[in-house]
Amino acid sequence: MNYRQRLYDNYVSGNKKFQRDLNANPYKQDNRNIINLQYAMSNWFKGIAQNGKVLDIACGSGNIMNLLQAEGFTDLYGVDISQEQVNIARQQFPQVICADAIEYLLQNPNKFSLITGFDILEHFNKDEAVKFLDAIYSALVPGGHLILQLPNGDSPLSGGVVYGDLTHEVTYTAISLKHILLACGFGNVQFQEHGPQPTSLKGVARFGIWGVIRQIIKLIHFVETGGPSTGIYTRVMRAYAVKAS
Repeated sequence: MNYRQRLYDNYVSGNKKFQRDLNANPYKQDNRNIINLQYAMSNWFKGIAQNGKVLDIACGSGNIMNLLQAEGFTDLYGVDISQEQVNIARQQFPQVICADAIEYLLQNPNKFSLITGFDILEHFNKDEAVKFLDAIYSALVPGGHLILQLPNGDSPLSGGVVYGDLTHEVTYTAISLKHILLACGFGNVQFQEHGPQPTSLKGVARFGIWGVIRQIIKLIHFVETGGPSTGIYTRVMRAYAVKAS
């Protein structure tokens, strides 16, 4: 048994349990997080047909599937390599299966109109990441959409996310992520920060304060390099891409 399998076999009772002890239950549905993600990604969701098949890769306990369901998507599929997480997700989404993501994608060509992969790409080494994105490309219908979320190496605050999980292999910036997405055939690549959203009184305050902080980070980049930066500074970022029609 390699280190990955050993760590994934107790991902909930190990990594996630420690997170739960520090914060709230990480596999309990987080309604506020869903509201914030809906607000942040509304423009991306607008262009995606709700009656298409949707797959969440590394679905974990089903939090992103809850988001997709709240957005009106009904034909939902999920896959995760952790049996512990799958058992939790199946309590609400019986169609979730425990399987290797790449194998599952290759077995379902031209099937999905949207594939989401939150907190998954960073778990692959570079060769595996190319195979993974190629497999996603093959599983999408022509014109299908991909949404990823992952740690952002361009953030000065990313260390806790990058190194907080022993199964992380590669850290991307918006530049390197766009490079690999284009190399795998995707187009219309877009990025956004995973930051505070003005969806509550507390959110409005955090949103405003973060706006000031990001300008400071932007200034630091400019002082050091004399040129522009990616503009994506949160410790976690999201990316959107489209398969050619």
